[in-house]
Amino acid sequence: MRKLLLSITTAVTLSPAAALAQQGEAGPELMGSLAQMAGSLILVIGIILLLYYLAGRLMKVPQGGGARYIRVVETRHLAPKKSLMLVEVGGEYLLLSNSGEGVSLIKQVEMLEEIEVVEERGYGTLIPFPLRNKLKNIPGAGARGKMPLGQLKKSGDFA
Repeated sequence: MRKLLLSITTAVTLSPAAALAQQGEAGPELMGSLAQMAGSLILVIGIILLLYYLAGRLMKVPQGGGARYIRVVETRHLAPKKSLMLVEVGGEYLLLSNSGEGVSLIKQVEMLEEIEVVEERGYGTLIPFPLRNKLKNIPGAGARGKMPLGQLKKSGDFA
């Protein structure tokens, strides 16, 4: 960061001075102006970097660390800016309505068993179930739902 700042400052200060020095018109007034401009630029960039550093240190919100008593179990979006949320607070489940006007309690839900989320992994989950069934029921497909490559036409249709 300092190297970049130094190279920018050097380029800004030396480019006009070098151009005017070649013409023979560079006087002490121009060099004073360039030095003042470079100093002001360094001062402004320094203030910006200092404010950036302080904002990062002072405005940081602590993440985690302690016990968590509130957990969003599931969210269902119904329309733009409208959704239902199932929230666990201290072992109790609450069904909340979230809309543009605010959040409101719909019902306290009593669940006897813990919700367990099981994620299926693999390529089979990428194809929706109805499409998978249609692909298995294609006429001429083998016993395992696979079609031999020789039964395909060049047009892409099935023979």
